[in-house]
Amino acid sequence: LLWKVSRESALSLGAGRALLLQLAHPVIAAAVAEHSTVVNNPLKRLHHTFSIMFKMVFGTIEQSLESARSLHRRHSSVQGYLSEARGPFAGGTPYHALDAALLQWVHSTLVDSAYLVFASSFAPLSKEEREQYYRESCRMAGLFGLASNSLPPTWGSFREYFETTCQSGTLVVSPVARDLLARI
Repeated sequence: LLWKVSRESALSLGAGRALLLQLAHPVIAAAVAEHSTVVNNPLKRLHHTFSIMFKMVFGTIEQSLESARSLHRRHSSVQGYLSEARGPFAGGTPYHALDAALLQWVHSTLVDSAYLVFASSFAPLSKEEREQYYRESCRMAGLFGLASNSLPPTWGSFREYFETTCQSGTLVVSPVARDLLARI
């Protein structure tokens, strides 16, 4: 089912939503602002991201693993400190792109946005299909460096995590995020 959902070109419509949700996390916005090339060439960066994701989903095992290793190498160097308080995070808060909580949020925005676009454009998956899609997405999360047993175990618990995070006060649109979005 991950292939069925991911093969649709309409999923590119969800890329903006996923990016907005990711940048609403002040720590992720800071990391992107300080370490990403997205503002220099947004289309090239988007193409590169889709290329990595397509290889991870549709590639051979070797291509999937190489894409995962490449992503891990890139994320290994992304670390720093918040220069000032942003939302619930104090100035000086350290960040690292390999932090499991940050990776989980990014992964969740991709899973949720892909499902939302697919369900809106084609048809919602049945309860059983949603569970299978989510289980397959959890296996994919391993390529991001996330242990599947650290993720919510079911679609329902995933949706609860997602909604709780959205309502928790963790996500705030910081001036850094606004600046990034204006420049992109």
